[in-house]
Amino acid sequence: MKNIIYSFIIIILISCARANTDNYGTIQTTADNSFEEESVSERKTESFNNYNSKNEIEENNIKERKLIISVDLSVNSKDIKKSYKSIEEKVKEYKGYFENIDSYKYRYFIALRIPKDNLYNFLEFIENNQNVQNKNINTEDITENYYDIENRIKNREALLDKFRNYLKEAKNIEEILSVEDRINNLTYEIERMKGNLENLTSLIEYSKVNITIKNPEAMRRNVNFYDKFLYTINFLKYFFSSIIFFLIGFVSIAIPIVLLIALFYYIAFGKIGLIKKLYKKIK
Repeated sequence: MKNIIYSFIIIILISCARANTDNYGTIQTTADNSFEEESVSERKTESFNNYNSKNEIEENNIKERKLIISVDLSVNSKDIKKSYKSIEEKVKEYKGYFENIDSYKYRYFIALRIPKDNLYNFLEFIENNQNVQNKNINTEDITENYYDIENRIKNREALLDKFRNYLKEAKNIEEILSVEDRINNLTYEIERMKGNLENLTSLIEYSKVNITIKNPEAMRRNVNFYDKFLYTINFLKYFFSSIIFFLIGFVSIAIPIVLLIALFYYIAFGKIGLIKKLYKKIK
């Protein structure tokens, strides 16, 4: 009878143990599944946010491309001053300005800035009124760099506000100095980035135009005159150098001959007078 009771108790204990194990496994599995579902959900949410953010940036970039446009023009003109005056008036009309002007007798080198909205009207005016020989338009897309600097400024300004709030809560001198140092560094970074952004904005809003105005015919005439002048100078140099070399050569040969003649005269007819004495004896 006791054996039957013991057997029954053992069976009950084993059944309870299995039930606990099954319950524990179920709980553990449920927790793991919940964690995995939460992680997957977070990853999906993060991925979705990144995707939306990327699309938003791309849409902004497409709507507002930031382009730096520069133009090089070469113009031939019989009256370069008149051409320059015509361009100068148009630059003023289109609210542009000159960066640099180099003027020579037969040519002008001009560097100017024109608002981007007036650039192509300005180029059309020059092409319709001047003899344009060469035109080169270069476009640089700085959209990504521009918006990157803009976003970094916003992030730094947000961080600067936080540190200013930290400064109000600082409890001792050490904390105050540390926070102020960080504020100064952030302020410097923000000002530097704003300066870069303003420079880029200026390059975007005002396109650069380099213009060379020249009078080829006058330049050729000037070159021909210059060549003739050089030819004359070279001829005179050659002529006088030839004379000098001739005189040097003549003197170098004449001096020994003159010395020999003088020596012969001295021996024959001078104080020694050998020929003179011989003549007297014969006589």
